[in-house]
Amino acid sequence: MDAIHGSPDKPLKLGENTIECYVLQDRRRVLMAADVQRAIGLADGGSMVAGTTRLSLFASGDRVSKFLSAEARAAFAEPIKIKKPNGTEVLALEAELFPELCQAVVDAARYGVLQEQQLFIAHQCEVILSSLQRIGIIALVDEVTGFQKYRQEDELQKILEAYVLAEHRPWVRAVPSDFFKELFRVFGWKYVNSTKGPRYAGKLVRLLIYKNLPKPVLPRLDEMNPADANWQRKHRHHQLLTDNIGLEHFKSQLVGVMALLRASSNKAEFFRLYNRAYGGQLEMDI
Repeated sequence: MDAIHGSPDKPLKLGENTIECYVLQDRRRVLMAADVQRAIGLADGGSMVAGTTRLSLFASGDRVSKFLSAEARAAFAEPIKIKKPNGTEVLALEAELFPELCQAVVDAARYGVLQEQQLFIAHQCEVILSSLQRIGIIALVDEVTGFQKYRQEDELQKILEAYVLAEHRPWVRAVPSDFFKELFRVFGWKYVNSTKGPRYAGKLVRLLIYKNLPKPVLPRLDEMNPADANWQRKHRHHQLLTDNIGLEHFKSQLVGVMALLRASSNKAEFFRLYNRAYGGQLEMDI
């Protein structure tokens, strides 16, 4: 399968890792398998088993494969053979399988089935999960390959519709109190409850979580749930997110930020970890 968009000179950047990404003739977005292997902390090169890669062997092993879908297991067992624009043939994986692999490794670690020397891979996967999600990877690949210029005009709208509910959901507590406890600890605020604290706490939730959803989502939520003269809103933004995609992405973003908060002893350390994980430059005068 030929790659029609993408270049080795414009890879996907995830922290210190770079991954070549391409769009194929059939519009599938793919990542170069060797770069995925390196990004999660596996050694370069092939495996000890002839005809397979270290990544395929790792993903198909008993410790990780039980946490993967049947589709993902099949894909990792037989990567896609693609021809890059320069004519080089390489193995690739569909981009949307990358977050699933990372989540499977993290789950394997949580259930205690990984070997001790594999825990570093789980850490790498948790860092990666904090900077990409199943839907977000599509927009990222489109951006670095330049494909956003060619995609259908309604593609972002479809993403938006997948995230935002047409009707308001009943109130649910999507942000647990433990998140606010960690947030208050790191920023040196006294915790009473999640509704009583510096007004910056709400601003931080907006910056750290909602702004990392696909670009059209937050403006649409603001439009559907506007603030009044006192900056109060009738609903909580997460009440407007769809169950299967929007809310799950919100929760995965929350988990990633929570992990960074727990790893931080103060706000300066948190900002450093956050900026490294998300490749941005978050600065707040707090």
